Amino acid sequence: MAASWPLPVLIAATSAEHGLLVASMRSNRFPGSRVQHLSGFSLIECLVVNALALALLSMLLATSAEMISTAQKASDRSEQALRARQVFGFLDSLVKSAQMPDTWIAGEIPNERETFQHTQMDPCEGFDAATLQSHWGGFAIVDFAKLPCLPGVETGTGLYFELVRPCPEECGEGSGYQIVSAQCHLRDGLTMEDRQWQVSWQKTMARPHQCLEGAFWGRVERVMLSHRSAEDSIEGVAVLRLQQIAQGTDATYRWLNPETMVLGIDEWQLSNLSRSPDLTGNEVLVETEHRRAVRVNMMVGPHRSQIPLPGLAIERLLLSDRFSARG
Repeated sequence: MAASWPLPVLIAATSAEHGLLVASMRSNRFPGSRVQHLSGFSLIECLVVNALALALLSMLLATSAEMISTAQKASDRSEQALRARQVFGFLDSLVKSAQMPDTWIAGEIPNERETFQHTQMDPCEGFDAATLQSHWGGFAIVDFAKLPCLPGVETGTGLYFELVRPCPEECGEGSGYQIVSAQCHLRDGLTMEDRQWQVSWQKTMARPHQCLEGAFWGRVERVMLSHRSAEDSIEGVAVLRLQQIAQGTDATYRWLNPETMVLGIDEWQLSNLSRSPDLTGNEVLVETEHRRAVRVNMMVGPHRSQIPLPGLAIERLLLSDRFSARG
């Protein structure tokens, strides 16, 4: 007689196996369902993370903007300082040339009598060949209201330079005012106690044929510096201007129109200085009968800056260490 299993037991076993199969199939079909549920983020956590990311991004942008602004300010300030150095470097070169060259007056010391004999020549007057002087060159503050010969300049004060450039090294070519020792024009047998110099118009700066081979000669130039405010300037910004005399083929004496030299010079003040405090605070004599001192106060503005930046104030003392005949 064949053996038979109880029906309930078979049904229970079959149900258990079916449950395991279904569980296994679900597990194989969704292998990461339990892991994903455990490692996921809630909506609040995502909002917090996004807020922190936005805050960090804002901080980075603000820091970058501040760094760019700081770099721009440093660049603009450096540009201001560069323009100031250019102006004062040019002034120093003018002061150096506004006197007789060292080799021309080696060993000469001007006496008190010579000091009071020489006065500043009117810039509106040309040089007279009959004028003899032991020294030429110099610089001084001038009032434009008293100089009707200057085109394009009406009022205010300027800085006037009379320059002596030795030939052939620095005088260039072409016509102009030539300075030469008056001894070149003395006839045989005549002498002169002190060396005198005269200036006359010549069509060329070549060596004067009547002078000895070792004689000194040069060119005399005149330069005027003036300032124009932003309101009066065609450039729309305050400018420092340079003006020179014409050096044509004829001897007609005239000043050329001023040319823009440096932009963005907001202020330009000139004053003669006789005394100045030293390092200890005591006042010392600066200007004497053999030396001229002019104080220049300048404000260099950031005319090209896109950000607010104050002007750069600089003060400089122009000092001629040697005696100048007209300064």
